Amino acid sequence: MKELEFTYGRLNFCGETYQMLPCLPDNVEVRIQLYYIDEDGLMESGFHSFDDLAELKSQKSVVWMHITGVANDEFWKELRRLLDLSDNQIKLLRSPHRRSYTEDFAEGVFWSLQRPSVTDNIDALETVNFLITENFMVTRQFSHDNAFSLVTHKLMAKGQHIAAYGSDRLAAELLGDIINSYLDLLKTGGTKLEAIQNKIIRNPGKQELELINRSQQLIWIFLNAVWPVEIIMQSVVHSRNPVIGEEGREDFRARMAEAQSVLRLFETYRAMSYDLMDVYVSGLGLRTNETTMILTIIATLFLPPTLIAGVYGMNFTIPEIHWEGGYYVCLASMFVVSGGLLIWLKTRGYIRF
Repeated sequence: MKELEFTYGRLNFCGETYQMLPCLPDNVEVRIQLYYIDEDGLMESGFHSFDDLAELKSQKSVVWMHITGVANDEFWKELRRLLDLSDNQIKLLRSPHRRSYTEDFAEGVFWSLQRPSVTDNIDALETVNFLITENFMVTRQFSHDNAFSLVTHKLMAKGQHIAAYGSDRLAAELLGDIINSYLDLLKTGGTKLEAIQNKIIRNPGKQELELINRSQQLIWIFLNAVWPVEIIMQSVVHSRNPVIGEEGREDFRARMAEAQSVLRLFETYRAMSYDLMDVYVSGLGLRTNETTMILTIIATLFLPPTLIAGVYGMNFTIPEIHWEGGYYVCLASMFVVSGGLLIWLKTRGYIRF
């Protein structure tokens, strides 16, 4: 597999091209977060050296290293030596991937997923790599947006309840956080879809059409990102790798069921985005009908005065033009006829005011 540049670790949606484009700088400061599980639960520890890490690994039941930013080659060599990994495994772990991916090794299991990051101004996808071994887990992120801060605090709060967790069950908890991030995305997206629909109902225009196209493209992009989550969960559940225990397998089955639910929700929102186009066309048709009706009423109201003015504007002798008050009678008849027609249209319900 071709190794991608670091900048592809996080992709932002471009409103001009409707594509996901790399957005990270070439160099992001490396940060290492280290956690371990003992009889008191999940604890945080500082990373000082690989010698200290090797000692911690030998003492604790599970050690978790979370890597962000650009680490140098020496760091990856030391990690390879610590975990007895191959060059290909290190390459898979250190680099972003164009698509979600999983692979079984004798030492453990690797997979790569995309995690959404959505705000009012940014729609992004970030690659997160996982490698789990017997008592060690490595997660690789590329930006400094801490993907697992919330779930980490929740796990720490559980204390001794997770003291028996292995690396497989810890990974399942982190995967649950990624799946929940898609649910948060759907909540934000649902609010945006409702706002777009309200705009369409009030005033369908070119800007609203662009919003519909943007939402449809975004939903399709994120749907393509969440689809592989279920596939990877299926692969992990059916894996015979000894790293995955029975309890861990049950946790992964639960994550797979959650991923399937998220997929169904995405399909629902995708259908809603296409329904917005029908709402847009209907709203545009109603606005066109209203405009046509107003123009028709205006033309109808001016027809009687135009007829009267045409008759009395003929170039031959008309008896009424010799009346002293003929001009005022003609003008009054125009207002009376048009006013009467306006009242009749109102009583018939053709116009509302």
